[in-house]
Amino acid sequence: MKKMKINLLSAVLLFPLIYNAQQVGINTPTPQKSLHVNGSLQVVNELNVGGNASTAGSAGTAGQILTSNGAAAAPSWQTLNTVGGSINSIYYVQGTTEATAYVGQTIDVPGVTITLTVPPTKTQTFLFTILGYTTLTNGSSTQGTLNLLQNGTKISSAYVSKAGSFPGVTGGILLANMPIPVTFLKSVTLTEGTYTFKVQYSAWYGSTTLNYVPSNYGGYNGDTEAMLTKMQVLVFNS
Repeated sequence: MKKMKINLLSAVLLFPLIYNAQQVGINTPTPQKSLHVNGSLQVVNELNVGGNASTAGSAGTAGQILTSNGAAAAPSWQTLNTVGGSINSIYYVQGTTEATAYVGQTIDVPGVTITLTVPPTKTQTFLFTILGYTTLTNGSSTQGTLNLLQNGTKISSAYVSKAGSFPGVTGGILLANMPIPVTFLKSVTLTEGTYTFKVQYSAWYGSTTLNYVPSNYGGYNGDTEAMLTKMQVLVFNS
């Protein structure tokens, strides 16, 4: 009698389970996967993903979200800033010391260099915003380009210039040595690896100074960062 009760209890508990070869269905006669649940699921404790026959899967850490890695691959726990389409990080660098380029020269802009790493198995998109000025208090006009380099190779550039002098209405010079700022954008998508980005200046005509501190300009009020070259990088997960 005791054995019959145990068998009857087992039959009652397993009644919703429907077996089909190596697949098990709960409330479904046609399971499509190894375990197919037709209904709600309540997880009271941790949820482990990945692992194998000898190693437990990962329960992740607090605040992570579960993301798919495609067919035939275990899902994985990801922190929010590693999810595709999200901003992973933001970087900013600006010029430091002055540097002068003479006609025909190309020089690095001091301070505007950054090295960034794309993690293994990841793809990221880098969006650059670069702001630059060129000037020199010699009353002459200049022209050239600010260039963005990736591992020593130019990947973008923008024209930048300085107007020598503007005559006043009644004669004489009203304004002189007016830098004309330039802002330009560049986007690159990169796979895992380490990359160094820098900004250079190429002088087409006239001598010019980068990262100039305009202390001899009329009305200068101590803004030492006013003419520094600046670069911001937004890193997106692809």
